[in-house]
Amino acid sequence: MTHATDYRTWPLEHWLTVLESRHKKEIQLGLARIARVAGQLDLLKPHAKVITVAGTNGKGSTVASLEALYRRGGYQIGAYTSPHVLHFNERIRINGTPVSDEALTDAFSAIEEGRGETHLTYFEMATLAALYLFHQSPLDLIILEVGIGGRLDATNIVDADLAIITTIDYDHQDYLGDTLEKIGAEKAGILREGKPVIYADTSPPLSILSAIHALRCPHAVNGQHYRYQMNQQQLTFTDSQGALHCRQPLLHGNALAAAMMASRYLHDRLPVTPEQVTEGLSGLTLQGRQQVIETGHHTVLFDVSHNPQAAAYLADHLGKQYAGRRIHAIFSALGDKDLTGIIAPLSSQVAYWYPALLQGKRAATSEQLLQAFANHGIDDVLCHNSPSAAYKAACQQASAGDLILVYGSFFTVCAVLPAVNNENLSEGV
Repeated sequence: MTHATDYRTWPLEHWLTVLESRHKKEIQLGLARIARVAGQLDLLKPHAKVITVAGTNGKGSTVASLEALYRRGGYQIGAYTSPHVLHFNERIRINGTPVSDEALTDAFSAIEEGRGETHLTYFEMATLAALYLFHQSPLDLIILEVGIGGRLDATNIVDADLAIITTIDYDHQDYLGDTLEKIGAEKAGILREGKPVIYADTSPPLSILSAIHALRCPHAVNGQHYRYQMNQQQLTFTDSQGALHCRQPLLHGNALAAAMMASRYLHDRLPVTPEQVTEGLSGLTLQGRQQVIETGHHTVLFDVSHNPQAAAYLADHLGKQYAGRRIHAIFSALGDKDLTGIIAPLSSQVAYWYPALLQGKRAATSEQLLQAFANHGIDDVLCHNSPSAAYKAACQQASAGDLILVYGSFFTVCAVLPAVNNENLSEGV
């Protein structure tokens, strides 16, 4: 006699271990499998309005901006992002709060019981869990962050009422293509006929413009249909309807401005006042995105930038905010990334480098890391066996007033951030 497994007794950590081990291929694009299971669970047509956010960089900041803006407007919001920094629960938020372990185990159990013989990847299970939990909540708006690309990403089983494409640059070329036009075409897969589109950067690829026109989408392009000006004190957004403002803009201006433009398109269905826009976005921060922690001994800046475009944004930020300060950089990344390109924008700004090894089969080797630095004429570096070991070395060498930078990957930030938080707790900072 066999007994059915009671999946609801599995703790979340066991679920995550099972999901990681069950489907060895980390990325498997395609919608047929996940759409089949979503249909069986009645998750394909959410009751709330949906914004889907795709792009190479800035997706998380854009989702956070939309979430904060509409929460300030008094709406019930579900947000799905990836990857997480410290805890899996961060990926699924309802009204700004990560869902509980219990909610996730319930969701995974329902999906497991409903999937039959259909195999699902880790990301597909996470996406379905988000949609399942959103379905159970009385939400006004759901914000979905695309994982990779757009056209074949798991989030694209849901039709968006508004699509936002943040930027287009080189990343995941093995899956998305080796030109910006091909990458743009994949990202444009989230567009729906007649539904508005925001392109948050300037100069969109022709493939995106072609998709916009083919689908007759109302659209707004940064620098053409709206603009923003930004300094440390304020961001001012302007379009044909007038101006909106954000005080102390701490996230990237493209993300904040895209959220402001979204409020224009959705005003008839989800109205917010200019005051609510300002209050929602002013001083907004996001974990791992130019995140600053003062430890009492050092200033530590965390950034998950993991491709050349994101590194260039980071370098620009450092030049504006930390000019004249000596920088110690802890750097580690995955081996399939453009290591030389991620180091390049900061090569002249950083005084001391501390390359470090990550765990896992995709991690860059010491040989890859050292070669990437050698490509910039940086030979006097020692590869540390972990980002936390590199952080300890940086702390020992850094003087008062120096900046310690941690960047290169979500995994890099995840490896160091808890140690810095614990350091502050132990010292009462």
